[in-house]
Amino acid sequence: MTTPMTTTTYAEAHHGSMQPTVAEIDGFRGRLINASHADYDVARAIWNGAIDRRPHLIARCIGTADVVAAVRFARDHNLEIAIRGGGHGVAGTAVCDDGIVIDLSAMR
Repeated sequence: MTTPMTTTTYAEAHHGSMQPTVAEIDGFRGRLINASHADYDVARAIWNGAIDRRPHLIARCIGTADVVAAVRFARDHNLEIAIRGGGHGVAGTAVCDDGIVIDLSAMR
């Protein structure tokens, strides 16, 4: 009899307890927002109000180095990535559940 292999993602293991700090994402200079922040609901909102997704982390990047650092963090912790430019996509792909939103809005 064999035991089935299972995989646990960082988001599953830390559900509800992810407390991001700038130190957690090496080289990140922008702003990190999670559900414990007062402006989390505003930060995760997109143009299509019918989409209600809750990422574990929103990384508001201020430069390309922040984007690289956020992608590495997501890769290292097996987090789904959503890229937010203007947040106007009808399908809601600018935000994801239980992953990381890489917000490029401050890089205009």
